[in-house]
Amino acid sequence: MTTNGPSLNGWRTGPMYTFSEAGQLAHVSTSTVRNWVKGYNNAGLDVAPLITTYDKNRAMVSFLNLVEIVVAGQFRKALHVKYQTVLNAYSNAKQIFSLDYPFAHLKLEALGGHIVQRYRNQPSNTSMQSIDTPAQWPLGLPLPDEVSNTIHQLDYLEELAAKWFPMGRDVPIVIDPQISTGIPTVVGTGVTIGAIHERFKAGHNIEFLAGDYALEPNVVQTVIQYAMQHSELVAA
Repeated sequence: MTTNGPSLNGWRTGPMYTFSEAGQLAHVSTSTVRNWVKGYNNAGLDVAPLITTYDKNRAMVSFLNLVEIVVAGQFRKALHVKYQTVLNAYSNAKQIFSLDYPFAHLKLEALGGHIVQRYRNQPSNTSMQSIDTPAQWPLGLPLPDEVSNTIHQLDYLEELAAKWFPMGRDVPIVIDPQISTGIPTVVGTGVTIGAIHERFKAGHNIEFLAGDYALEPNVVQTVIQYAMQHSELVAA
């Protein structure tokens, strides 16, 4: 771990989400989450884990781990790149820029397409100019729109992700590790999306719920839809 970075808080580095929950939020499989935090064996070869800050003594990932899984998943899907390429990006960003959580760091946007501009085993005395030369380093990984969107959905504290608005800032759903143990809630209320969903299933219509929570009906409908898509995270 680096010692010159921002101070860390237990509320975003402690265990919070099961592999299944993290997979639902990141839109990747449970097995993918497990492989990315634990590593895996492929045809007899051990493949290193992507998320090296994961506490292997626990069966849950932290909020910062979750954010990095989300970003890694978007790199994979948007660019259709191999796992090893994303692993190189992550490893190089940690090494070159001394970041413990490179995919959950505010600097990610500034790094842009320069995260993997040098090979993992490139000599350490190579100049920074070489890192910024995509023509020289064909493993350059541009920042896809999906990742940029996620960056804009994050609030940061001391340069590390502290809150995530998974549907965008126009929709008042937030994942805040300091509120309701990181379960998605309605912004400014602390009310979990599961609580609204349960009331809807109990017979309260959208208009009534909108009035009760001082929300627009279309927002309540979005909250209910989100709750239905994330069944493991809607405990009231």
